[in-house]
Amino acid sequence: MGSEVQPAYRMCFVCGWENPIGLKVVFHTGDGRVWAHFTPDEGHQGFPGLVHGGILFALLDEVISRAAYLRGDWVLTGRVEVRYARPARIGETLNLEGWVERAAGRGYLLAGRITNPAGEVVAEGRGLYVKLPAELRRRLGRGVLARPELPA
Repeated sequence: MGSEVQPAYRMCFVCGWENPIGLKVVFHTGDGRVWAHFTPDEGHQGFPGLVHGGILFALLDEVISRAAYLRGDWVLTGRVEVRYARPARIGETLNLEGWVERAAGRGYLLAGRITNPAGEVVAEGRGLYVKLPAELRRRLGRGVLARPELPA
């Protein structure tokens, strides 16, 4: 799958490459989708050996919201409905995927899912995301966004 690395914010909890407690996920755009991989470690657990649901939500919300970038927009989370289907295990690489379902007035209806190495859905969600106001988008675009370096 051909892809482009999406921009990131330096200190974002999910994608920030300089956030010392962040997840440092690199998001890609390709074939009308946004995708990434993340391997949770013991610092991401809730119950022993299982990924905390809040970490799963953060990953899901980020990959879903990034689908708006496919259309050149950045969005804020309005409302999201999530279904947790099965536990995610520490040490197993998770696959994240997000897409646009439709434009919706001042924003979008976006959706996404997280799957485990077996291809089983761990969590899925969809929600309404609101476009960033023009002034905020301009301000954030002046040096805050950058393309993260991919690991060698």
